[in-house]
Amino acid sequence: MKCRARLVTAGNRVVSDRQPEHNHAGNVASALARKAVGDMKNRMTELTATPASSQAAVMSNLDDHVLMALPKRSTLTQALRRHRQKVTATLSRPLPALPTDLSFQVPDEFADLILYDSGPDDNRIIIMGCPELLDGLARADLWLADGTFKVVPTLFFQLYTVHFEFGKASALRRFIV
Repeated sequence: MKCRARLVTAGNRVVSDRQPEHNHAGNVASALARKAVGDMKNRMTELTATPASSQAAVMSNLDDHVLMALPKRSTLTQALRRHRQKVTATLSRPLPALPTDLSFQVPDEFADLILYDSGPDDNRIIIMGCPELLDGLARADLWLADGTFKVVPTLFFQLYTVHFEFGKASALRRFIV
């Protein structure tokens, strides 16, 4: 049987707290799991992270009983993708069209992200990042690198990423090459 207790608020103020007598204690792990899913959604929105990276960042700090209360990974990934689609649909500014040939120009609004561009040819290399992260990369004790052929637009051949610990936070930042 579902709990019929309700707490009505207006802003930060309680308006009505008429509740029937409770006969249960609630499930703290389920509540914390719902909060963790919300944190994953916020992380995706703030950092434009992938579902997998937002899950990893939040789940690494959860206790075992909360991890057990989370939905299956496939269900959680699907919910995070839907959330990202909703957020993307509400953007007021559309993204530029994908390039169709090697002579494309990076739009001016993204030009400050380009650290190096070898120019349009068959072996074009574009390095993206920002000076703050480049400085962090220079100071990092450990770099982790990865590359993929699968998740890049068809115009590109391969995507390399360099990950490192940035500051006191344990979150990994990355450069995209």
